Amino acid sequence: MTSSKSGPLGRVSQFFYAKSTLVTALIATVVFAGYTVLVLSGQGKAFEVANSTIKSLGTSLGFGQAEILAFFAERSTQQISAYITFNQVWDSLYGVIYGVMYVAWVSVLLKPYSQKVGILNLLPFGQVLFDWLENIGLAIVSSQYLADGTISSTTAQLASTASSIKWAFALLVYGVILVGIVARITRALKGRSKS
Repeated sequence: MTSSKSGPLGRVSQFFYAKSTLVTALIATVVFAGYTVLVLSGQGKAFEVANSTIKSLGTSLGFGQAEILAFFAERSTQQISAYITFNQVWDSLYGVIYGVMYVAWVSVLLKPYSQKVGILNLLPFGQVLFDWLENIGLAIVSSQYLADGTISSTTAQLASTASSIKWAFALLVYGVILVGIVARITRALKGRSKS
């Protein structure tokens, strides 16, 4: 084992490589899908506005102060309060769920290459981290808007930047999963041709 794998991240990475199987990845996917359909979408309805151009700020690739103010302007106090709760509780928990799911899948796909790729299986947690930072920023500007009708441009920019980085991590994760699938198929085909 190399020294890079002996630190805290290395131990977490090795834990996921050791514990992740196709079954655990599938179970994590079922939990993710169930939470998305049964919990998250229901909680999102509490601040939904019919025919609104922005359903939730976190689903857009970055957003400016104008978009945030427009989002709040078409919602009631109760809807903005629900949006704060959504960001602080339900969407933050969603990050944990999808983070574990993606880490499980990446770990399964990269397990034969774990000595070479090291802690790459923890990449999805980068997406979770920036999702949480975005959620914190959005909760702060939402609370400020309810208090005095204004928002901090600095906090809005931080939330928007965190959102953009979150989506960049998401693309990286999908790329790693795709590479992992191709690598495993190639490995299986080479193994078959040798036998």
